[in-house]
Amino acid sequence: IEAMTELFNVPVVGLLLIAARQWCDANGNEIANSTEQPLDCANNSFCLFFQRNRKFWVTQGNATPDNCSWFEAYNLTKTEVKLEMGTRWSQEEEKCCSGYITYNFGANGTFFSVSTVVGFGYFERMHYTSVNCTVIEEVGWYQKEDKKWPNCSDDLDPFTPEPCCYANDTEQLNKSEMAEWLGRVGKVPGPYYCSSRPIYMIYLSSNESVPFDCFQAYENLTRRKH
Repeated sequence: IEAMTELFNVPVVGLLLIAARQWCDANGNEIANSTEQPLDCANNSFCLFFQRNRKFWVTQGNATPDNCSWFEAYNLTKTEVKLEMGTRWSQEEEKCCSGYITYNFGANGTFFSVSTVVGFGYFERMHYTSVNCTVIEEVGWYQKEDKKWPNCSDDLDPFTPEPCCYANDTEQLNKSEMAEWLGRVGKVPGPYYCSSRPIYMIYLSSNESVPFDCFQAYENLTRRKH
């Protein structure tokens, strides 16, 4: 699908260029990135989940969600969702604060968030969903100074089963927004864009116990990955 494969067509600044490009719906049709469109979530399972559950909690396994692990969709369109989220900024901090992040809905039931300045990308896809819970996989991509992982394959898949790296084009990277931002503190962007290991999570419509069907789907998924 164009919007997802464009992600790696230009390993220049890794995932950073995707934020300026158009998105595709599940049928591969381009859609405008506009908040004026009527809400139609038929083509994306994440959009459908957020439409039913404007506030949700995140956990793993059968653990009851932490009181600060909440997300709330305060602006939802058929192309993107703006989320307010609970966060403690550090492990030592007890106070639950708020943070904000925007995700775009991609093709094939995916959604993703890419920073054109800080240099990260988060890609998520569903493996199971029901009315009040869903099991998802997330792969993060980050700008790195050292290449600790092997080269990524040429299949242009953001959901890599194992960590891998792309080399950025130095000349274009040095002209990027990220280079300008880091230059203010005397730093330069790392020359590699690398993925992390996939992590698996459960989205819940309440901060109570995990429904058995989602727990079973989570267990089946993580068991296959180990």
